Amino acid sequence: MERKGVSIIRAESYDVVSLRLKVRELIEGIGGWGAFIEPGERVLLKPNLLAARPPERGVTTHPTVVEAVGAELLDFGASIAIGDSSAGAHKGVERVFRNTGMLDVAERLGVPWVNFEAAGVDIIERDDGLIIHLTKALHDFDRIVNLPKLKSHSYTHYTGAIKNLFGTVPGLRKTAYHKEFPLVRDFAKVIVAVYEEASPTLSIMDAVVGMEGNGPASGDLRDVGLLIASADGVALDRVAEHIIGVKPGENPIGELAARRGLGEGNLKNIEIVGGALESFVLDVPFKMPTKTPQQFISTFIPSWVLRSMAKVIWIRPKPIEGKCVRCGECAAACPVGAIQMRGDALPLFDYKKCITCLCCNEVCPYKAIELERSWVARRIH
Repeated sequence: MERKGVSIIRAESYDVVSLRLKVRELIEGIGGWGAFIEPGERVLLKPNLLAARPPERGVTTHPTVVEAVGAELLDFGASIAIGDSSAGAHKGVERVFRNTGMLDVAERLGVPWVNFEAAGVDIIERDDGLIIHLTKALHDFDRIVNLPKLKSHSYTHYTGAIKNLFGTVPGLRKTAYHKEFPLVRDFAKVIVAVYEEASPTLSIMDAVVGMEGNGPASGDLRDVGLLIASADGVALDRVAEHIIGVKPGENPIGELAARRGLGEGNLKNIEIVGGALESFVLDVPFKMPTKTPQQFISTFIPSWVLRSMAKVIWIRPKPIEGKCVRCGECAAACPVGAIQMRGDALPLFDYKKCITCLCCNEVCPYKAIELERSWVARRIH
């Protein structure tokens, strides 16, 4: 029978032998694999493969965490594969898996990796009016084991178990959602709907090294030294947020998921396995991204008011001379075509088109996109 609660264990290195023992103890704390998975079931491991970055950059779930979880599942008797859809898929899915170390993991474990882009798309029309696109690859599996990375996020403030399932949306459809739902409060509805439809069986978070500041790709690495697991991704995220200093209500995704009854968002109601929660809380909280004005006030101000205020209160992405190498990743990722490449000149940003989704900042391999703030924005943040 499925065991409730959030299991936490200290894990201060990415040594795979050590991690296997840690993962075993972590899962035993919430009932063992048998509480969630039957031997012989087909299990998809869904890491965070945001972009084709090497593991040491801390942008993606570390490959030895994936390997440790996969090896434990194979010993349990499950059949596994590794899959995700990344922001860099337009340059080749195999490239993403190779650069992030996932191809090596798949080879060592003797398991396949899955191309979500090539599997086709399920279109799900929901009662709430949202139309959700998921990869048909999910049909090939009985269970999803969700393997998020602990990071701050310039657009959604925090990214973890719930947000990681957005990678089950294949290809350019993720970009289209950003264009269709530019306000964070509306985009959160999409993320929560995707999480609900994908319905992961278990989430295991790589919090050995996290990312703070201008995440999820351009922030600073931070030693956290933890693995966190739960069948309840909402509870896992709320616990992880508390550990790094995110206050209730600051993550619109988690708040919405809890309100929809998809998990427990109140710390008082979450059982912690592995020690007292406060013993895991960081002495110095994570440095979090500066909120854009629409993130800061969109929860209680109508959209038409936000549009009029945007003339004086704005935060916008800007390329940095000396760091930008004119690779074109930002232009390729922009959902509204607001970035024009100009040869040797810096990319040209059309701020009349820009919806401040910060996809350009998210995919830039060189941390070459800064957030420029208006005079008024500097004084309210």
